[in-house]
Parts: sequence; C-alpha cells; structure tokens
Amino acid sequence: MNIFATAAALTILSTTTAASATQTPERTSPQTQPVLNAPSGLYQHQDSTAALGPNGDVGTESGAGVCRLKREALKDAAASTAFAATAAQDGMVEVALAGLALRKSGDNQLRQFAQKMVQDYAQSNGGLESIVKCEGLILPVELDAKHDALVKKLSAKSGRAFEKAYLNHMAEKRSDALTLFESASMSADPDVAAFARKGLSMLQEHQVLADNLRTAIDTRLANSR
Repeated sequence: MNIFATAAALTILSTTTAASATQTPERTSPQTQPVLNAPSGLYQHQDSTAALGPNGDVGTESGAGVCRLKREALKDAAASTAFAATAAQDGMVEVALAGLALRKSGDNQLRQFAQKMVQDYAQSNGGLESIVKCEGLILPVELDAKHDALVKKLSAKSGRAFEKAYLNHMAEKRSDALTLFESASMSADPDVAAFARKGLSMLQEHQVLADNLRTAIDTRLANSR
C-alpha cells in the first residue's frame, strides 16, 4: 500500500465524518462503535521526484538518484523513521477519535472542533508524503495496541461522558506531542524539521481551541444546573 492509498483513506474518512455531522447524535447507547482504521500492513513509497539535469534544469526522469543522494547524506535516518512513524500513529488516532466525536456528541462546538481535527490531520498526514517519498521510510498504516485500546475505550462512552473523556485526552496528549515535535523541529533532516514546525503550529492551535471548548462546555453545564 502506498502513500496515495493512505491519503485516499483519510479523504474517505473525512467525507464520512462530515456526512455523519448531519445525523442525530447518539446520547444513550453505550454500545461500542466500529473503529475506522486503515488496512493492515506496511508500505514503502517509491522515489518519484524529478531529477536535476546537468545545468540544474528539472528533468523528466525519475528522481531516484536525487533521493539516493539525500538518503546517503542523512546522518540519523533511524530518528527520522521513528518520528515519522509516531506522527503517523498520532494522526490516525486523532482522526479516529474525531470520527467518534462526530457520531457521539450533540454539542455543536465540539462537533465543529472534531471536523477541524479530521481535516487538519488529513492535511498533516499528506505532509509526510515528501519524507516517505524521498527517504524510503516505512510507516504504520493501522493503529498500534496502545492507540487502538484508547479508541475502543472512548468508543464505549456516549453523551457527556464521551465529551469529557475526549477533551481530557486532548489535554493529556499536549505535553508528549509538543515535546516530540519540538525535538523534531531541530532535526538535521530538513524535511522532518519543516514538517515538525508546521505540526507544532497545528498542535498549539488545537490546544487553544480545546481549552476554550472545555471552558465553554463547563460553563454551559454550570449555568444549566
């Protein structure tokens, strides 16, 4: 399976979750919802960038030579692989949890936040394409045991219990995610560093939105008592 299949899977999920936003949200059923995961297996993307000609012009041949030179110049390919794999896991679990939020929550603000999460992580996952394409990295395409258990745990909840658990997850993941991306933003690999800097900006925006959303929901609940 290649990167384009993964991107397509995220696009399908984004369309599915957007459509679900028009449906009546579940409030009382505690039954576990099916989790949308990518197909099992691993993929390794093939080189496909354009090659530079002798005068610096872009040629029409495969960029295999350019990417080979780049791979040879990398001082820590293992670190790039580890970061990309972790970022892919984080993206998949956030899309899965946002999909649950769109099905389970009746709060309009939370549903809007969840839709933004789907869209942002679909775009972020596409940002991994340049890294995978040229560096030949192998990425996971299904959730690992830890993240799968998290999705199943939240899937068993509904209504306000789900909303609280979902927002708590957003708060709890903050430190680890920011530390991971801050470290990667200083990587000697320019693709990894650029991706991590964009990811940091996205994570910081999500945290502000999640904090504001938590405050708004708590205030509404307090006023309704």
